[in-house]
Amino acid sequence: MPEKETSGTVSHGTASRKAEHLRINLEEDVSAKGVTSGFERFRFVPRTLPEIDLADVSTVVDLFGYRLGAPVFVSCMTGGVPEAGVINRALARVAQRHRLALGLGSGRVLLEHPEALPSFDVRSLAPDVPIFANIGAVQLKRGVGVDECRRLVDLLRADALVLHLNALQEALQPEGDTVFGGVLERIAQLCRRLEVPVIAKEVGWGIAPDVALRLLEAGVSAVDVAGTGGTSWSEVERHRMTDPVRRRVAAAFADWGLPTADAVRLARRAAPDALIFASGGIRNGMDAAKAVALGADLVGVAGTFLRAASQGEEAASELASEFIETLRIVMFCLGESSVASLRGTPRLISDDGRDRTALTVELALGSNGIGSSHDITDQVMAAVAGSAILTGVVHCFLQDAGATIQIGTPPARTTSLISTGGQALDRLVPPDLHRSRDGHGPAHAVGAVESGSDRVPLVSAAAPVVGGRLWLGADQRITVVELGAPRERRVTLQVLGQ
Repeated sequence: MPEKETSGTVSHGTASRKAEHLRINLEEDVSAKGVTSGFERFRFVPRTLPEIDLADVSTVVDLFGYRLGAPVFVSCMTGGVPEAGVINRALARVAQRHRLALGLGSGRVLLEHPEALPSFDVRSLAPDVPIFANIGAVQLKRGVGVDECRRLVDLLRADALVLHLNALQEALQPEGDTVFGGVLERIAQLCRRLEVPVIAKEVGWGIAPDVALRLLEAGVSAVDVAGTGGTSWSEVERHRMTDPVRRRVAAAFADWGLPTADAVRLARRAAPDALIFASGGIRNGMDAAKAVALGADLVGVAGTFLRAASQGEEAASELASEFIETLRIVMFCLGESSVASLRGTPRLISDDGRDRTALTVELALGSNGIGSSHDITDQVMAAVAGSAILTGVVHCFLQDAGATIQIGTPPARTTSLISTGGQALDRLVPPDLHRSRDGHGPAHAVGAVESGSDRVPLVSAAAPVVGGRLWLGADQRITVVELGAPRERRVTLQVLGQ
């Protein structure tokens, strides 16, 4: 029988919501609909002669100064109510027994109500594994600063702080916090001052590679991509709603997000040397093995452990054993004796050929007439980051000869040259004489004056991609300059490479 909790009761709004979340997760179907984790698209090519002994296989990994039994962690789930304390203590004992990292639920309720500590405090039960404290990143805009984060870490004797990113969930909650403007800078400030590692984590909709890079640049020590395929928190919130309109709004997001398999693969390509965690829809040791092979350093499991722990500690312990043993046998059958050699193994193949080597993005730009310009450098950088291509080229193609695209000095100088050229042309030749039937005569003529030749203005430009980044000179920008009348201009960006 599960143990009975007698302390740590908090009868306030945040804690009540936590209790409701826990009940819904255990009793309702809150899985994502119409989207999966993506691991089913991948399979291993067996090495029939592995040339190693099963006894040679080690699933051990190191993290934050701890030696773990496997690259698996019990992901952040619950806390703040008595029933959560029962589950957290069971999971802590399982984590200690199998030497797995342990994440706790959001500590916001603990900061608001210190009497909730018994439902979170499990360090004495798991003294030899890393424990992750956890709070919503948006709370950094709601009065939770470095001191509060430090207090949370100290109360839980935690080894790292997880900042969970849950914009969609907050938008759906009646009581949600949606002030996400400037959160990245708050994260950077926290990373600079907090004494323990900071981990950025999604809650089940996936972190795209461009966002992962920005978080790493802000100073986080690890990114947990936490993609789709497991618990959908829009579905959890839908079960809390009574308003039929709001329920339909929440239902529209049942298939929202980036599958975990894609999220971890793209994050690893974009950040080859970063610490990347994968969670979201990891249901067994085979999924965990695939996540590691796609590039994950650590694999998080939440809902599966939650349901097992609700049945008792032994059920959760058996689940941990199953994960580790499956992972160990996968490694043996691939001839990989270490987790490091499993990561990036060429013996994982895709069933559907979706190993993307190109990304195409369309831009629509409004034009205010001759001489107006658009600096598209930031959009090109975002396309490169979103492609997860490390080495290659980005090609920018303007779908009209009535404007020009250039890589060079900032747009102000180019615009000035175009404007001057157009004025000179109007003085030399009346406008009605240098118009063509297609309406591009003025643009072509202005381009010729600007370029000093009779060639049609440049409608394409290319730049290298190096290390997953657009490779430009310190003062170079990519600019589209209008040479004719006001109209909409379209630019195709195509990132190619590996």
